[in-house]
Amino acid sequence: METALTLKFKGMEARILDEMIKSGIFNTKSEAIRSALVKYAIDLGLFNRKKIWEEITSHKTMGASPEQLQKGIEKIKNMV
Repeated sequence: METALTLKFKGMEARILDEMIKSGIFNTKSEAIRSALVKYAIDLGLFNRKKIWEEITSHKTMGASPEQLQKGIEKIKNMV
């Protein structure tokens, strides 16, 4: 399944998105938005964290180690 869309961000949302890229947490705005969507779905209880992680890790990755992922998560937490 695939969905394509165009989003426009202004104000605080645009600054947050730019900061996520500038800090190196994500390589692209699309990657940041996809990750935020998954996190939000988990927070709402729409999906099980373990099941999502199994699906994510079953695909080829860009080579990020668990340590790199943890550093990225910590950076995001500290932005709030």
